[in-house]
Amino acid sequence: MERPGGGGRSHRPERRAAEIAYLKENGVRLVISTMSSRHNLGAYEAAGLPWHHVPVESAQRGADALDELLPLLRRELRRRGAVAVHGDRHTDFVAAVCAAHLHEAREVEPAQALVRAAEAGLMVNGYTCALLGVEPADVDALMRSEGSGERQH
Repeated sequence: MERPGGGGRSHRPERRAAEIAYLKENGVRLVISTMSSRHNLGAYEAAGLPWHHVPVESAQRGADALDELLPLLRRELRRRGAVAVHGDRHTDFVAAVCAAHLHEAREVEPAQALVRAAEAGLMVNGYTCALLGVEPADVDALMRSEGSGERQH
């Protein structure tokens, strides 16, 4: 997801508070921030929502962070409740994390998992595909065959 409150210059503190409350009310018990900055971490603490911060500039530079986050997700998702993963405005790395988790936990093929991430509104681009070893053309073909809309760049 995009960071609660919006990303970059469009960030709104009142929206952030409402979105954090929504996450808590809907069973999110941990927030993973992949933003390169520490924005929102204090707001999570103030709301009593545990967080984990792994700064990632983009999917292009996210291989090490992906290796850190997959075991964390595996461990955290054994327990009840949900885990929210967010970037800032650009969600290409978040899409890679979610797709890699779907592949690892549910044996969804990586290209199909990226299609699901795109359908959920996350940014899927060439870097996202490269991080998972998927050809962008394969994701595009699946999206066209399923009528899922256009891939974001």
